[in-house]
Parts: sequence; structure tokens; C-alpha cells
Amino acid sequence: MSKMGLFSEERRNEIVAMLARDGRVEVKQLAALFEVTEDSIRKDLRALEQRGLLQKAHGGAVPTGRVSGFVPYRDRGEPDRKRPLARSAVALIQPGDTVFIESSSYTHFMFDELGQLPDVTVVTNSIHGLPVLVHKVNLIQLGGSVHKQDEACYGPFTIQMLHQMNFDKCFLKPAGVADDGKLTTGLQESLAIKLAAMQQSELTVIIVDEKDWGKRDVYNVCRIDAVHTVVTNGIPDALENKWTKKGIFFVKA
Repeated sequence: MSKMGLFSEERRNEIVAMLARDGRVEVKQLAALFEVTEDSIRKDLRALEQRGLLQKAHGGAVPTGRVSGFVPYRDRGEPDRKRPLARSAVALIQPGDTVFIESSSYTHFMFDELGQLPDVTVVTNSIHGLPVLVHKVNLIQLGGSVHKQDEACYGPFTIQMLHQMNFDKCFLKPAGVADDGKLTTGLQESLAIKLAAMQQSELTVIIVDEKDWGKRDVYNVCRIDAVHTVVTNGIPDALENKWTKKGIFFVKA
């Protein structure tokens, strides 16, 4: 039933009620229900999150403190939000580097943003953007089983190849960084990739969207002080000050 014409506060109260009933709400679903734009719904979710009434997740929201879980690759969206983060991450790659770039809907844009750099080798488990990347760098695509929802290569063959390589930097996208500083991910296969890549890399770079601070997912990867550089489009001052003192570098997108 249409709920068109509600005031924003009435709409937000309805969203909270739906979340309590269903355990999850989606931006597209809410936009159609209330007959408003998806941007209006995202604004509602941001406002409710600031009040502590929900936790934003990929494509929607979940109750506060709930583990958000895995979202299929094709449902992640928001290219305009992700591209600046990818551009800032690419700026950290130097001529002669050998880097691992983990498959994600954020790091995928690194392939587009990467220019012609001499003697750069990119290793990835992604299956996206390879025709573009192969003309820019020395490219190694890790084999393995292709995860049908995450659309990336995982499994023992992938991990075995990773352990046979050494990287100057690895670029990883955790699902979130919990309040206690733990990096988390929603996919077990991704956990194994992250741990192997970090083990083989001189420096670990993570990309953290501002909405992913304080977010906890199913699997713990490591503590944030195990990484070298954080690329982010926003972070609370208290957290930045706390972790800068521990030697972590922050790059603002």
C-alpha cells in the first residue's frame, strides 16, 4: 500500500517500525513504498543512524549493533561515492610496485583510475575490469573458484598462489571497522584472502567508507593497528587521533 505524502518525520517513524518488524530495510523498497527518491531515503537513513535508531548497510539498513552480513556484488551500487576513494588509493601506487588489489565494488574502480605507471604489477582475485587493466600494468589474475555472488576468485588454489608472491602493498576493503578497532568482513572466503595478502605484503592499505566506522560484520580479520594506511572519506576526530598516535597514516578522499 502506498504511503505517499507523509512528512519526513512520519516517514522515518514508519521506517523504524518496518525495521523492527522485518529486521532489514532496503533503499529501493522504501523509495517505491513512499514514492520519494532514493536520495531522500538515504537522507532519512542517515538521520536515523545519527540518532542511534538503525545502522546503515549496503543498500539499506539493519538494527543497531546487528551483524550486517554479506551483500552480493551486483547489489552494492553507489559508484559516485566509491570512485574518489579508489582514486586516492591509486595515488599510493608507485612506479615499480607489485601490489595486490582485493576484489570489491570499491577497489574495482582502482582499475579505471590507474594510469600508465612503469613496471607496476597488479595481482588481483577480481574478475572485473581485467581488459582495461591488462593494457596499463603487468597483470596477474589469481585462479581459483569463482564465487557466484561475490564474483571473485577464492579457494585453496587462490590462496596457494598468493603465498608464492611478495607485495609492496596490498589494498583491502573490509566490511567495517568495529568500535574496538577490529577489521571485519562478511564473507569467509574473503577473510582467507585478506589474511594471506597481509602476510605477503610489506604494507597494508585499507579502504574504509565513512559509513563503515563502528560497523561490525561476521568475521574478524585483524586489529586496525596491523595496517599501515587507511584511505577514507571521513572519520570521527577522536578515532583518527587515537590511531594516528599508533602510527597509522590516514589519506582523505
